[in-house]
Amino acid sequence: MTEILLTGGGTGGHIYPNLALLPALERLGIDAVYGGGEGDTAECRAAKLAGLDYFGVPCVKFVRSLSPKALLRDLAIPRILSRGIAAAEEVLSTVSPALVFSKGGFAALPYVLAAAKSGIPVICHESDSTAGLSNRIAAIKGAIALTAYPGSRFGEFVGMPVREELFCKDAAAARASLGIPVSERVLLVAGGSSGAKAVNDAVFALLPHLKRRCVVIHLTGRGKAGDAPPADERYIPLEYSDDMGALYAASDVVLSRAGATAVAELAALGKRAVFVPLPKGVSRGDQIPNAKLAERHGGRTVRQDELATKLYPVLMQAFDAPPMTRISSDANGKIASVIHATIRRGVKCKDKKPSPNGL
Repeated sequence: MTEILLTGGGTGGHIYPNLALLPALERLGIDAVYGGGEGDTAECRAAKLAGLDYFGVPCVKFVRSLSPKALLRDLAIPRILSRGIAAAEEVLSTVSPALVFSKGGFAALPYVLAAAKSGIPVICHESDSTAGLSNRIAAIKGAIALTAYPGSRFGEFVGMPVREELFCKDAAAARASLGIPVSERVLLVAGGSSGAKAVNDAVFALLPHLKRRCVVIHLTGRGKAGDAPPADERYIPLEYSDDMGALYAASDVVLSRAGATAVAELAALGKRAVFVPLPKGVSRGDQIPNAKLAERHGGRTVRQDELATKLYPVLMQAFDAPPMTRISSDANGKIASVIHATIRRGVKCKDKKPSPNGL
């Protein structure tokens, strides 16, 4: 089989869309390995769980802050990135992939730059309405750009890859595994990782009211379950789940941050959903247009500064609202087809113009 290298890391939004492509790639005779950051990273754990060979290299995240600690860390970026590129070149020399597919994030950048230096074709896929730094650099280096956001000027719209296993779950079986009667209304709360605290705090405050109206499954985020109230038959706190498909299937309404992957998955599954976008400043502001896109497809939104006053009524309205509609169709197949066609053409990644740092 032809082999490619998938790269992207730091958050699930850079990891799970990559893994979602595996069945579509396999149907086209394309095998994959995974490249990301060194050590016990989220992308390393997910790739190995998916049965992929994993290669880690040094990488560093650009921190958007003027604090002395952040500035010192950012000053180390050229040195660490140079080491990462050299290590990624060694990996590419060993694996000899026909193509590098990047979902972006700081963990992908060494591989993108190493591939550009080696003349290996690169495709980058952007989840949000505006491109992140890693994907912007990839495009400067000549990568083929794809996007999940309709109307984005960054690249060709293909949609967001969605994991096929999410569609294979039985709602009754999922509820039975959690001890939830089929007759109950169920709210799933998935606040994410770094952005979980504000959502968690709002849910904790509303819990007495929520439990009178529904059963609450609460994904608190790793290390945050200790803050949650005790579990009972109407409140199920979990730090993390490897089976989001079952939790989605068990739920009637999902409360989530507005990450691009979450919006695409919930729309594809036809769930009723309420989104709380991370405000600008906490992130680069990409979740705000994601939430607006969700609204166009039947989702509801609550701003973080309105959680105390608006979250409960909006959640109750969502139970009786129509489900979300799909944002795109067969994104997995479309992306796999672009990868297959690029490999057949042998398109090389070449500099279009020098990058600002001369990389």
